[in-house]
Amino acid sequence: MKTFEYQIIRYLHDRTTGEFVNVGVILYEPESRFLDTKILSRFSRISSFFEEFNGYFLLSTLKHFQKAIRSVNLDLIFFNSSNFKQASNKFGLTEITNKILIPDDSALYVSESKKALDLDPQKALDDLYDRLVDKYTADPHKEIHTDAYAWNKVYKTHFDKLGITARLKDHTVKTDNDKITFDKAWKNGVWNCYQSLSFDLKKDDAIKNKVYKWSGIIKELESSKEKINLYFLTTSPKTNEQLSSFIKDTLSQSDDDIKVTIITENEAEQFARKVKLAIEKTY
Repeated sequence: MKTFEYQIIRYLHDRTTGEFVNVGVILYEPESRFLDTKILSRFSRISSFFEEFNGYFLLSTLKHFQKAIRSVNLDLIFFNSSNFKQASNKFGLTEITNKILIPDDSALYVSESKKALDLDPQKALDDLYDRLVDKYTADPHKEIHTDAYAWNKVYKTHFDKLGITARLKDHTVKTDNDKITFDKAWKNGVWNCYQSLSFDLKKDDAIKNKVYKWSGIIKELESSKEKINLYFLTTSPKTNEQLSSFIKDTLSQSDDDIKVTIITENEAEQFARKVKLAIEKTY
């Protein structure tokens, strides 16, 4: 068995929501000097649930990254052949990928390096790709419920039908430590901001982490001293009333400046009608 390192290549679509998708895997096995990456070859699955997604640019960037990985001269990175074994014990995959994909605020990044065992590094790479990437992108008709899905497939239909979507605009809230932008908002004395959130996730921990994250964002919004009505347009956990209650109890907050309201998919049409009436009264 050989010890190898691997990293997952991820595309981060929106830093505010933290939503990402795995788009490739890199594997490095120092004993045989195996270094290769396997990347996404089509973007149709990703574009179906991310708004304003430039798939051609992503694939071009991934191919450039793959070409750079495959052209790496490990002897140059680890000084020379005679010192390769000694140097490779001190430096690993992270040092290699950092030379090609510099850690910054770009949408493409790699995960932390992890170690595993396998007899064949190529087979290990193929297996990791199938398990971490292709499993979630192989079926273009399979629904993966993201925040964008919650908006595009549940709420936007009603907003479009009632002529609301075209009247929404971006609004950025300046807080003590950050600037938080909502891309669907309108004002009638106070800003009404709409944020789609999907809680229709496979793992309970993922749902709870998302709730805690947005609870923190709400706390940060409170430091702005700007009056905001924040509406979370949600899709709910399937057949899990306890988690639904947890979401509502944790996120439904109200003080002098920030009022948070949870809207469920069953309330989508009725809520859209209320928004339309409110806009008509204002304008």
